[in-house]
Amino acid sequence: MIFERINGTGVGLTIGSIGGNTSHVRNITFRDSYLYKTFKGIYFKFRNTNDSFVEDILVENIVMDQPEQWPIWIGPAQQSDSRNLCRANPCSICWPFLPGAKCRGQPNSAYRNITLRNISINQPKQGAGVLLADDTFPMTDVTFDNVR
Repeated sequence: MIFERINGTGVGLTIGSIGGNTSHVRNITFRDSYLYKTFKGIYFKFRNTNDSFVEDILVENIVMDQPEQWPIWIGPAQQSDSRNLCRANPCSICWPFLPGAKCRGQPNSAYRNITLRNISINQPKQGAGVLLADDTFPMTDVTFDNVR
């Protein structure tokens, strides 16, 4: 699938939440898009999965202005789905700001062959981003080409 010429707000360019039994997302392209004050800019996320993969993803020619949180997040879903808003399921929405909040990679889930190319991030409120995988299911072939 190809998604192009998007003027995005909200959560930004998102794949996920990928969850459940045996989910497989592949061959996705986002390109030639502008993101203004998105919460996260590029957001790929797993939650409570079993044998799930996101692979063969290309994100290119993206401009982000003033992302509110992490411009790039590839990892577990940072969310709350309980009355305890800071409960890690799998990554606390309070992480890393609240001491004791936890964020862990999602077991049985893998990102493979992800390319981010020509990404411009202007005036982010947080750092550049988060890449987080489970120790037993590491990310492979993740390429950042001219991401600034």
